[in-house]
Amino acid sequence: MPIDDNTQATVRALWAAGVAHDRTPAPVPESDPWQEADQGADPDLTIVSFPGTPEVEVQLHTDGGDTVLVETTADFDVPRADVVALVTEVLAGRVRRRARVRGTIGNLMAALLGSPAPADAEIVVGDRVYSTPITARQPLSTWLMSRPLADE
Repeated sequence: MPIDDNTQATVRALWAAGVAHDRTPAPVPESDPWQEADQGADPDLTIVSFPGTPEVEVQLHTDGGDTVLVETTADFDVPRADVVALVTEVLAGRVRRRARVRGTIGNLMAALLGSPAPADAEIVVGDRVYSTPITARQPLSTWLMSRPLADE
């Protein structure tokens, strides 16, 4: 099923960003205007995946409220206008961590409560900062955990 023009333009821009960083995304059959609708596929969702490290999945919704999932552990809600810029920052490695706890006791308490990575992932896009918790899914993303800490 063909997708709307705005989503089609975003898919093309994501491809260009991926190619610029040697991270060509997986094929997106929904963006082919001659492709028939996939059986059981959500007509309001187009997914662009960038395999490799970091693994990135972009979920483009027809309402423009999109999601960028980094390494399956950082889930950013992003308006359509910033999706390509945010993905470009991720592919360039410009993701920072902001610790939510400090010190040995804080880290021990966080680990006991189920979060071995008590930090948020942050990405700066223009004058906006997108932030999301790094979830404690296993295996923990070594790429995300190796990101430098954000300046205070």
